[in-house]
Amino acid sequence: MSLFCGRQLVLQAIISPLLRHRFNPITLCADHPSPRNYLQYFSRLILQRSCHSETQLEESKRKWTTEFVDSALEKIRSEDKTFYSVSLKEVMKKLQCLSSANISADQIANLMKESPHFLKGKNMEPILKVLQDQGFEGSGIYEILLSFGRITDEDPTELSALLMFLRSIYRTDRKFTRVVTTHPEVLSLIPAKINARVNTLQELFKSDDVLELTIMSPHIIFEDMETIQEKFDYVFHTMGISQRQMMYSNMFNYSLLHIQTRHVFLERAGFYKKTKKEKGEINTNPLLQDILGLSDKVFAKKFGKMTEQDYKTFAKYFAQEVETYME
Repeated sequence: MSLFCGRQLVLQAIISPLLRHRFNPITLCADHPSPRNYLQYFSRLILQRSCHSETQLEESKRKWTTEFVDSALEKIRSEDKTFYSVSLKEVMKKLQCLSSANISADQIANLMKESPHFLKGKNMEPILKVLQDQGFEGSGIYEILLSFGRITDEDPTELSALLMFLRSIYRTDRKFTRVVTTHPEVLSLIPAKINARVNTLQELFKSDDVLELTIMSPHIIFEDMETIQEKFDYVFHTMGISQRQMMYSNMFNYSLLHIQTRHVFLERAGFYKKTKKEKGEINTNPLLQDILGLSDKVFAKKFGKMTEQDYKTFAKYFAQEVETYME
């Protein structure tokens, strides 16, 4: 068989999903051409599938060459020698898998720069298939790999079961997709741990509210329960704020010290007073989402017409005050 025919078969094997899993190009040619020749095809295919116009294709040709990928891999190896276990051929195949999943050339380049661990995973192709079967494509898969590159080390069967479990909890595609793409570390957990945390949170919030909380603040699943309880107790008992306000404030995204600092600042400046509902008092306090979410500059100006530096000075001394009290 000629080298030319062998190359044609290689290209056909790359493109055809029916042949991709059982095709070995090296064994089809008696001449055993250099693997680098095949890498050229992977490189070209990445370009074609990642670009949506001739202009994009021409721009990317300067980047997605075998030499470019080899250079990028060497840079990664210089920072982490464990990547010497990954060959250039393996990398090119994995990049081709990503481009087949509609991840753009620029996104692939950013993954190699910011989250290269996915290149070491042994389960790239089956993991991508599991994600695609669950409705993730392109940017969604990119976001998952960017934040949780080690997903390519996960067991595909266990990952599929976990995704099905999460889908059953969140019920709608919107909620399910948002949780997985914004906090993909949840995919490193087992269903039993997630269930246990949800059940514990249901002691503080209504069942449906717990699901919304994990969407708005996914790390609530990971954070130490004692810390979560401390935040809840402070806002509920000390500040006198209901669970309903807590729901829309993203309060669990902030540290307890941040919550305390903002509250005490308002209290001492005369902008906050715990309402006694049993005495018929009307609540005129700012909303919790404004108390916690505004930038230091906007917060200081809105409550007391102070400067950002004024607030930062207060926060510094208040932190010392809290530290002294804790001692």
